[in-house]
Amino acid sequence: MGKSFPRLHVFLGAGGVGKTTLSASFAISMAQKGKNVGLISIDPAKRLQTALGTTSITEEGTIIPLENSKGQLRASVLHIGDSLMRWVEEKGLSQEKKDDLLKNPYFSALSNKMATAIDTLAAIRVAEWLEQYPETEELVIDTAPGIHAIDFIAKPEKVSLFLDSKIIDWVKWFVGSAHEKQSFVARAFKSGAKKIIDGLALVGGRNFIVNFGEFLILLDEVFITALERIKIAQKWLNTPSTQIFIVTAIREDAIFTAKEIQRILVNLGIKPKYAIINKTFPEHLKIDANLLQFIQDNSFIDEKEKLFTNYLKSYLDTQTKISKELSFAKISIIEIPIASGLDGEQELRFSDLSSLGDIIQQKTGNI
Repeated sequence: MGKSFPRLHVFLGAGGVGKTTLSASFAISMAQKGKNVGLISIDPAKRLQTALGTTSITEEGTIIPLENSKGQLRASVLHIGDSLMRWVEEKGLSQEKKDDLLKNPYFSALSNKMATAIDTLAAIRVAEWLEQYPETEELVIDTAPGIHAIDFIAKPEKVSLFLDSKIIDWVKWFVGSAHEKQSFVARAFKSGAKKIIDGLALVGGRNFIVNFGEFLILLDEVFITALERIKIAQKWLNTPSTQIFIVTAIREDAIFTAKEIQRILVNLGIKPKYAIINKTFPEHLKIDANLLQFIQDNSFIDEKEKLFTNYLKSYLDTQTKISKELSFAKISIIEIPIASGLDGEQELRFSDLSSLGDIIQQKTGNI
């Protein structure tokens, strides 16, 4: 993996604020400037594929062709089931054990049904990226929309504690040594753990313990590697070079989510460096307040123009309010102006996306 981490860039924010488009734009911009860039989306809605205008982005990683690019962009859409199967394959389990694992209800639930686990387990995938593509210089993470996406940063430690807990050891011991002759000390220790195991059984029944224990035993080596990767991800997330972007739009609900994400991060001891306000009204097109009032006060001006002016004034007032509220929190503000080329029905162009990414690079000093 090398002596130092590549730079990590994490995009967080409410749904519909353009977070995926901006993270893709940022990645494209860096790649076109000559960087070897990775882009991982842990958004289950797979918006990244739409943002990049393709349907063929794999979980393992797909090179995105860019015209006149000096660097390289490799993108991935996270799917926990595919990740788990690859992690199992890399441990070289026998076919019999793989068959047992596929039949286990907990493996099935984790790989196919636990969509909420994506944010929690994403840190493992991020660390694995460095093993697969050690040449990566910049890694951009597009998280799922909303406050719960913070789990990508907050939950790795909890997952680590769970996988490394005594309860896990006891469950594996109970299931794996059921037919082995136990020593007196082992039986005594086992009886002490029995109270906890019985508590779990009351919740899910004895089959719960057996199935869960078998699941843990089959994935024992996978969990060991997962723990190592989680520790790497934790260290990486806390390096000074890591950039966390909170993305918002000119909407009250979006600013509420942005402020809540910021509050949670601060409570975790992490200070986000940048807030991106997307689709702002360009400074040079803003209408003077006196002109707005003149339009409202004169009857000869068409009512439709007045309605539009009212909408524009409301939009600008909200934009100013958002900027002030985020600035008050001592976070650098990046304003991304409305880009008509990205809002139409026509096919997205990488040049349009790259231009947005260039703005972010310039504001963060990456260029």
